[in-house]
Amino acid sequence: MSTSTSPSTFLATKATSLESTQPVPPDQAQAAQIPLQTFNLPTFPPEAFSSGLTSLILTSDIKLEEYQPLLEQPFSVPDLPPTITSLTLELFSLGYPPGFLTELGKKLPGLKSLTLYSQLLAGTTSYSKDDAITFFQFQTQLRELHLLDVFSPKGFYTELASRVSPSLKFLEINFTYRHSDPQFLGSLPSKEIVEFLRGEGKGLVGLTASISAPDVTDDEDDREGTEVGILPVEKAHAGELVGVLKGKGVGGEMVMLDVTMFELSLKQVGDVVGACGKVKILGLTVAVEKGWGEVF
Repeated sequence: MSTSTSPSTFLATKATSLESTQPVPPDQAQAAQIPLQTFNLPTFPPEAFSSGLTSLILTSDIKLEEYQPLLEQPFSVPDLPPTITSLTLELFSLGYPPGFLTELGKKLPGLKSLTLYSQLLAGTTSYSKDDAITFFQFQTQLRELHLLDVFSPKGFYTELASRVSPSLKFLEINFTYRHSDPQFLGSLPSKEIVEFLRGEGKGLVGLTASISAPDVTDDEDDREGTEVGILPVEKAHAGELVGVLKGKGVGGEMVMLDVTMFELSLKQVGDVVGACGKVKILGLTVAVEKGWGEVF
C-alpha cells in the first residue's frame, strides 16, 4: 500500500506558502499566482521585469461550460519576465488551445522546474498534442519535471520522453487513485515511463513513479475520499523498467528512486537494490505471499 503524498496536497502546500507570505511591493516580488478565466494572459507590469521574478503559477478558473468554446478562440501570451525559472500549470482539465503552449514556451525558455497538475496536457486532438510536445522543445535547461494527474492518449508519454532535454535530472509522475473507476490502472502510462530512462544522453538521478490515495474527507457520498489505499500496477509492467535500471549508467546513477506505482517480485526488488548502489531514498511496492518474513 502506497503512502505517497497526493498531488492535491503537494500543490496546496505550494499555494499556501504563497498565500501566507506578506504582500510585497511589485518591484520586490519573487513569485506570482494568476487565476485565468480565459487563455489571455495579463500584461505584466514593468516592475515584474526588474524584480527578478522567478516563480509563476497559472491556475485555471474556467467554468466547465465555457471551457470547450475557449479552446477554439484566439488567445494571447504577452512578454514574460525572462528571470522566471519555475512554472506551475494547474487544473487545465480540458487542455489548451492549439498553439498556446508553444507561445508560452517561447516566452519562458529558461525554465528549470515545471509542475503540471490535473490536466489533459496533450488535449484531445493531434494539434494540441503537437503543441504540448513543441513546448518542451523550448525547455533546454529543464532539470525538474513533475507530472501530477496528467492523463494523455496512449503513446504521448513515450513521445514526450524522446523530446525532454538531456538536462532533466529529476522526474516525478504521480496519479491519484480513483476507486470509482474500474479502468483506472489501465489508463496509466505504466508501460511508457521506462522511456524516460532509455536511450543515449538520458541522465536522470531521481525518479518517482507512484500512485497516491485520495485525500480523506468527511463526506460519505465522496467515494474517493472515504475509501482507503490503492492498488499498484501488476508485476508484468515492471519487468522492462527493472531491466533498464540494471543497464549500464542508469540505475547506478540514481540517488532517489520511488517506483511504488509498480508491484515488484522479490527477485525484482533484489535486482533494483543491486543495480542502484548510490541510491539514498528508495521506495518500492513488494508482492509477498507468506508475509514480511520473505523480505527480511
